[in-house]
Amino acid sequence: MVSFVGFAQQKESDRLKKQQQELEKKISFTEKLLESTKENQSALVENLNLLERKIQYRQDLLNNLDIQLSQLDAQIGLIQIEIEQLKIEIEKQKQQYKRMIQQAYKMRNSQASLIFVLSSESFNQANKRMEYLEQLKKYREDQIRKIDQSMKDLEAKLAELEQKREEKKLLADSKHSEQNKYVKDRENQKKSIESLQGKEQELKEELAAQKKKSKEIQAAINAAINKEILAEKKKNDANPPSLEATKETELNNKGFEANKGKLPWPVKNGEITKGFGKQPHPLHPQVFTYNNGVDITTVKQSTVRAVYDGEVTSVIVIPGAGKAVIIKHGNYRTIYSNLQETYVSTGDKVTAKQEIGALLVNASGNSEVHFEIRKISPEGEISNMNPSYWLFR
Repeated sequence: MVSFVGFAQQKESDRLKKQQQELEKKISFTEKLLESTKENQSALVENLNLLERKIQYRQDLLNNLDIQLSQLDAQIGLIQIEIEQLKIEIEKQKQQYKRMIQQAYKMRNSQASLIFVLSSESFNQANKRMEYLEQLKKYREDQIRKIDQSMKDLEAKLAELEQKREEKKLLADSKHSEQNKYVKDRENQKKSIESLQGKEQELKEELAAQKKKSKEIQAAINAAINKEILAEKKKNDANPPSLEATKETELNNKGFEANKGKLPWPVKNGEITKGFGKQPHPLHPQVFTYNNGVDITTVKQSTVRAVYDGEVTSVIVIPGAGKAVIIKHGNYRTIYSNLQETYVSTGDKVTAKQEIGALLVNASGNSEVHFEIRKISPEGEISNMNPSYWLFR
C-alpha cells in the first residue's frame, strides 16, 4: 500500500512539473509575441488580449506552484515521521543487541561455553545447548546487520529530507519570482488601459474594421460551403451513394469526432487571442463581437497545417483578407483563413499536420489564423463548433 501511494504521489508530482514546464513555455511564447508588438499601436485590442492571456498563464503557474509546495510539505512531513520511526527501531535493536552482549559476556571464553555444554544431564540436552549457542551467535550477527541496514536507511531518509527541503526552497523562490512578475504584468496591463483612455475613436475604427473584415470572411466562407453542399446534392441526386460510399462517409465522421479534444493546432505555436462566440471588448464590456471560430496569434509568416485527414473542397480569395482553405472531413469542415498563399488546390487529399499555406502579416507585426469547424447535417443545416473543445490543450 505504501509503495502504491508513493507511486501515485510521484506520478502526480511528475504531472505537475510537466504542467509547470508547459505553462512556462506558453508564457515565454506570449512574451515573444508581445515583444514584437510593443512598439506598434495599430493593434490595440490584440496587445491587451495577449497581455491578458499571459496574466492568466501566470496565475495558472502560481496555482501550480502552490499545489507543488503543498505536496512537498506533505512529503517532508511523511519523511520526518519515517525518520522518527527508524530512530525508535534502531534504539530498540541496540537495546536487544546490548542484552545479547551481556549474555555473551557471561560465556566470554570457550571454557565457559564448554562447561555449559558438558554440564548437560543428557546427550540430547547437550546437543540442544550447542544448537542454542550457535543460534545465539547467528542472532548477534543478524542483529548487527539489521542495525547497520537501519542506519543506512536512516542516512538515506535524512538525505531525502534534505533534498526535499532544497527542492521546496527552490520552488518557493520560483513562486516569489512569479508573484513579482504577476504584479508587474498587472501594472503593465493597467498602464496599457490608461494609455488607451482618450483613444475611443481609434478603438472604434479598429473594431469597425475587424467587424467588416469578419463579415467579408464569413460571407465568402458561407458562399463556398453552400456551393459545396449544392454541388454534392446534385451529384447525389444523379448518382445515389452506394452502400460502400455511405460506410466510408460514416467512418470519416466517426474518425473526426473520435478525435475531439485531440486535434493538433493549425499552427505549431500560437495563442488564442479571440475566443469562440460572443466576445466582450477588453475596454468596453458592454460592446460585443461574435466569432464563428477562434483567432490564433502566432509569429509572423507562420505556416498553417491541416488538423485532420481530409479533402480540400475550396480555396477562396477574400479581397483585403487574403485566402482561405476549406477541408472536408465527412460531414465536417475545417476552415483556415488569413492566408497569404496556399500550397493546396481544390480536390487535393491532405493528411493531419500537412502544411496547406502561409499566413499574412497583420498590422501588429505578427500573424493570425482564423480557424473554424462546422458540421453539416444530412439536411444541409450548418452548425458552428467551438474549436477550443476540439484542439488538444
